[in-house]
Amino acid sequence: MPVASALMLDKRREARIRPQLDVLRGVLAALGEPQELFPSILVVGTNGKGSTAAMLEAVLRTHGLRTGLFTSPHLISPEERIRVAGQSIASSALEEKLTFLEAYPQLTYFEALTAAAFTVFSEERVDVAVLEAGMGGTWDATRLARSAIAGLTNVGLDHAAWLGADVEQIARDKGRALEAADRAVYGGGVPPSLVDKMAAPAAAPAMSRVRVATDRAGRVVVAWSGGETRARLPLPGDHQLENLQLAVALALEAVAAGLLPRLDPTLVAAGLEAVRWPGRLSMHTVAGRRVLVDCAHNAEATQSLAAYLARRDVRFNLLFSCLEDKPAVAMAANLSPLVGDIAVCPLADERAMPLDRLAAAFPRAVRAGSALEALASLTDPVLAAGSVRLAGELLAHAEEVGLP
Repeated sequence: MPVASALMLDKRREARIRPQLDVLRGVLAALGEPQELFPSILVVGTNGKGSTAAMLEAVLRTHGLRTGLFTSPHLISPEERIRVAGQSIASSALEEKLTFLEAYPQLTYFEALTAAAFTVFSEERVDVAVLEAGMGGTWDATRLARSAIAGLTNVGLDHAAWLGADVEQIARDKGRALEAADRAVYGGGVPPSLVDKMAAPAAAPAMSRVRVATDRAGRVVVAWSGGETRARLPLPGDHQLENLQLAVALALEAVAAGLLPRLDPTLVAAGLEAVRWPGRLSMHTVAGRRVLVDCAHNAEATQSLAAYLARRDVRFNLLFSCLEDKPAVAMAANLSPLVGDIAVCPLADERAMPLDRLAAAFPRAVRAGSALEALASLTDPVLAAGSVRLAGELLAHAEEVGLP
């Protein structure tokens, strides 16, 4: 990304989180309400939002819709967050939008990128935009799109300092995004005990719309009223089955809303198999080494990763790092019994967990000064996990990343 764009975003980091929407609402009004010029689908949840959004966008695009996709955070560059018709926007386009938004210095980093995405999608005349919420469901910047369709992947304890002290409070917060939508669906990661806490009585379980299973060939069988298809599971791990189920359920809601006439089984399969979403149990060549990279960044995500590892015949050596607000001890408890050697390293981020705390969570780990140094200290096979930032640092050195 051009240096000018990097500086324009970096100086907004001091106001990293703002638990209210009035500032961005005022800026969008001054911009002519670009978020109201296209229909959108909002995806909220603790984990799996990006995967669900990526699968949903791919299915809609294979049906002929001109799509927008807004996700966060990015792996390598912010351009990844804003995509039109499956392609990240050009660096020059992002720089242009950020230059214009210099007139509104009060916007946070995420708010500026959200405003940029809304402007791009309106100018590109997308048929529908899929929006991944950044955090929560009450005051996330994406809520200002007033999406008529919304989906919730699951509810965990991540960001408890902002969203609530327990899962009931967090479910209530995320449920407000469903309550505000005309059509809402929640995924299999939302237990029945939390459904009533969401205060979204009209929301339907994805499993009531879509049935998902795997066949003997390892393909996923997806069935809905009036259709059935088989496809290669686009992203590894059984936890992705629930994300896929929610994605197809949201696509059915798009049909019900009149955004497309029907779901074509052949096109659903084609869309799912075209998904490329690096950092979700994806294999890459990094500094000449083959590394399995996963963005598992909280306790619930490492539980899903542990379930995946428990079913593998191979025992990976672990490269781990995370941000300072993550439950490193709980994450270590999930992963340590299932891996061999371990190396920990700090991240190149001002919110990185200090090396001493990482080592305390993983007492038998080798300490390294960087991700590449940690990689060099481990023998094959290597799994890197713990943070999207760690995945990004490694993928910046990968020979092939596969980003759109």
